[in-house]
Amino acid sequence: MIKNQTLVTIDKSFRSLIQKQNYEKYVLDIINKSQVFFHSLPFTHIADQAHGESDFIDIKGLNYDAKLLFDKKQGALIGEPKNDLNEWLQVMLDEKTEFGESIMKRDLSFLPTTRLYMVMKERLASVKTNENAIFFIPFPIVDEYKGSIFLQHTTDFLQAVYQQLVDDDLVGNRLVFFIYPSGDPHEYVLRDADGRREYITCEELDDFIKYETRIVME
Repeated sequence: MIKNQTLVTIDKSFRSLIQKQNYEKYVLDIINKSQVFFHSLPFTHIADQAHGESDFIDIKGLNYDAKLLFDKKQGALIGEPKNDLNEWLQVMLDEKTEFGESIMKRDLSFLPTTRLYMVMKERLASVKTNENAIFFIPFPIVDEYKGSIFLQHTTDFLQAVYQQLVDDDLVGNRLVFFIYPSGDPHEYVLRDADGRREYITCEELDDFIKYETRIVME
């Protein structure tokens, strides 16, 4: 039997990553490296957000808001020093496996009850209607790495949940992008709502957390 085995190295400094002023700079670095989605559209970080301004603006004047794709419980598991980061990893893994269970049952009708749907719905509602969303997830919510097209499409939880939000008329005219770790060292996936992907190196995030996925035979 072929299985994926993901190795996780998590540093205690990971708690600081979820602070807005920290993760935003890494999101900015990733999108400014894009050669597929944002080629020739460098982003500028909006430093003064005292009146609810967006996080980034591109040279066309389009506004983007960066959000962690967490709910309050997930954020507290990371942010509060008394909590074990392994518990956060388990919560994220449980969230991820909800989709596998639905695939086995060949039933996607329960998608609106999944944690990912509820988190994405909540976070999307906090993005203004004239802003676009960039969701950052420091966890491989979809198992994938370069060259693994089959794996991408068989485990695409994000695409299924996003489409359900569209069907529920909760997306509007916003553009939505996702950033999360791939199974390749130092590589992050930048993808749009249609599932198009770009792999971007961000070794700086390894100081906080890093993943490496291996295929093993059992």
